[in-house]
Amino acid sequence: MNRPHRDPDPAARRGGDGHRAARTGAAVALALAAVCYASWLLAPVLNPGLRPVESYLSELAARDQPYHLVFQLGDVTTGLCATVAGLLLARLAREVPRPAWWGLLVFGVATAVDGGFTSMDCAPSIDDRCARLEELGELSWRHQAHTVTSSLAVAGALLSAVAVLAVLRGPARRRAGLSVAVVLALGTVGTLVATLHPEWGLGLWQRVQLTGLSGWLLLTAAVARWGPGPERPR
Repeated sequence: MNRPHRDPDPAARRGGDGHRAARTGAAVALALAAVCYASWLLAPVLNPGLRPVESYLSELAARDQPYHLVFQLGDVTTGLCATVAGLLLARLAREVPRPAWWGLLVFGVATAVDGGFTSMDCAPSIDDRCARLEELGELSWRHQAHTVTSSLAVAGALLSAVAVLAVLRGPARRRAGLSVAVVLALGTVGTLVATLHPEWGLGLWQRVQLTGLSGWLLLTAAVARWGPGPERPR
């Protein structure tokens, strides 16, 4: 005797739909974070006075610079989006190691604090007085704390990027991951070296690093939505 056909459990179906919607929301948040984190591309228009090869990108958000609120808002939006995505994915994306989402959370919180509370007082690369006060430690605590929050953001991003790159499957995603890894590694190493020798193009290397970080956010958005494998989840 044939058993009557039964529809799937509506509660289970609603749970699956909610899971997909949450992952889609996290992916959209990460894509928005990637775009906002690239607000430095507006620098030639909004603040052409900073020297691209020598100036820190953080100087765009220094409180004495023109349109600094635009760049601060970009960092705060990036940080909030990354934090929300990290919280969602830590609960839902079990196929990716947890350090990926812990690192994303550290990056998000540190970047939001960076833009909202610890922006620089002034731009030392173009202001001799600012450079002297910075060297003497006479600028505000927010200016001095900026180095800490920026370093935490990069450290969290690198932790997350390594964890995400380690689980990518399929030729297309591995190629994308390799491209992101190369740009991010070159930018990070170049920035660290140029920190000791600013005349070696500190600003240029930092721009390469931030390009890699935006690439990591976009790659993570794809993983958030479709998982690390080549096939779409069912």
